Amino acid sequence: MFRKLCGDSTLRNVVIVTNMWGDVDPHVGDAREAELMREDNFFKPVLDKGARMARHSNTIASARDIIRLVLDNRPLPLRIQVELVNERKDISKTGACEELNRELNDETRKHQEEMRILKGEIERAMRDKDEETRRELERQNRRIQKEVEKVKKGVGSFAADYRRDKERIETHLAEVESKAREEAERVAAQYQQQIDGLRNTIETNAAVSEMDKIRVLDKIQELSNQRDQVRENPLKSTVLTVVGAILDVLIRR
Repeated sequence: MFRKLCGDSTLRNVVIVTNMWGDVDPHVGDAREAELMREDNFFKPVLDKGARMARHSNTIASARDIIRLVLDNRPLPLRIQVELVNERKDISKTGACEELNRELNDETRKHQEEMRILKGEIERAMRDKDEETRRELERQNRRIQKEVEKVKKGVGSFAADYRRDKERIETHLAEVESKAREEAERVAAQYQQQIDGLRNTIETNAAVSEMDKIRVLDKIQELSNQRDQVRENPLKSTVLTVVGAILDVLIRR
């Protein structure tokens, strides 16, 4: 799942950190780390693509060493970002969701096999007139059936939650953008008011020297540039508000 989310090209930016080294015998820790590094069902596939492993020994020095490993990383988009943004895939069609589907399908097959075995045991208990065993087996069967239903709903719920949150974030950001544009127009109007005042000063005041006129014209040009920048980039001053909007929606969920 981690590999599907990141994509192979970004794994070279990954550092897998192990901790709790003070709680194990050094030889045991070394053996466990070696197993994690060489086994395909642990970290080997990620390490083969350029990821690194590091130990955090609960010291400032080891924490700094880990940070140094990522300081020179060149930021790269995750695979799921490319799929959702560039390729415009639905969340259910991404590699991560397909992997989730595969895992859930495996779990469903396992539960169905358990149910098949239980059914045979229930039938045997009925033939033997063993009511207590039959009731217990039926309880187990109902529990497994609930697990199967829960698994089947898993991916659908995941995708639905994503779409709902995406819609809420987009709505919230649209509101933020609208407010930002209103604020930009208000600020631009203030700049224009100052510009008009300065122009009026040099047009109506005959006593203004040529040097003062040049300074006033320079100021008018500066204010005009600031006014135009505000109008062209209304969201520039609201970056934190946009980030806050995203976090607010996600945290509320």
